[in-house]
Amino acid sequence: MKELIRNILQRFGYDIVKTGVPYIAKSKKPGVVKVGKFPIRMPGNSLQLINYQLYPELNIQLGRLAKAIFKKYPGMSVIDVGANVGDTIAVLKSAIDVPVIAVEGDDICYEFLTENSRQFRDISIIKSYLGEKSQHINVNLENSGWNTTIIPGENGNSQIDFRTLDEVILSAGFADRQIKLLKVDVEGFDTIVLRGSTDIIEKHKPVLFFEYNRKNMKVINENGLFTILSFAGSGYDKIVFFDHKGNLVLAADMQNAEIITYMHNYISSEKNLLAYYDICIFHKDDSEIAVDFITEEKKYL
Repeated sequence: MKELIRNILQRFGYDIVKTGVPYIAKSKKPGVVKVGKFPIRMPGNSLQLINYQLYPELNIQLGRLAKAIFKKYPGMSVIDVGANVGDTIAVLKSAIDVPVIAVEGDDICYEFLTENSRQFRDISIIKSYLGEKSQHINVNLENSGWNTTIIPGENGNSQIDFRTLDEVILSAGFADRQIKLLKVDVEGFDTIVLRGSTDIIEKHKPVLFFEYNRKNMKVINENGLFTILSFAGSGYDKIVFFDHKGNLVLAADMQNAEIITYMHNYISSEKNLLAYYDICIFHKDDSEIAVDFITEEKKYL
């Protein structure tokens, strides 16, 4: 039957192609999915409910990264910006039991995050939206409650107070923690948040791990490339690109602006075949961690 349907469609220039993005019926009922070693409760309309079922090793490279860093810095803490409902905390805790400072602004995600975090130890939760500077602006909110996407605009349907990560960490009393991994996943605001984290980055030189979602970035007129390239001037010397399923794509020197620009241009193109990158950047002081991590990730290709 499938072949018959395909033959009919092909007569009109169409075909059936598996995209890897499943159809998810909307639900008002929360669900529970196992993430790493832990059960995580999520809103019923969360894409991650089905993603973690289909791809149980989703985001697992983040756990391997934390474990690699921990070998050198056993007293480390992790900052998880865009902690959502706590799924990435589960990924981290499944690999290594490190203290995590979780930052989440969405009301619904924050409630689930608080609930899910009760099964972990050494978790500090901060409710805040983050930006490049502190400001109060009008925005439109899309996918609220599971994958909140913020689109600034004068005619926005909501008003949000933004703070910088530097301010949030300082005011919460965490500035003296040994922050060695900074993870950011905030639907297009990632490089904006990193520009509001300059004090943390200069002081702690953490490994940076962030989503690079050009589709969302274009909507808010965020370039991102210049922010990435600027880290070379702060002593960062290795960059690693993963696809949206956590597979290693490329590792390069930060001084190689040509390759980094090419990767930016590819993911910015309407012809690209990836949803987004996860990008990892290492400071030169931790070059040995970068080498070990990249070597290990090659084994999973």
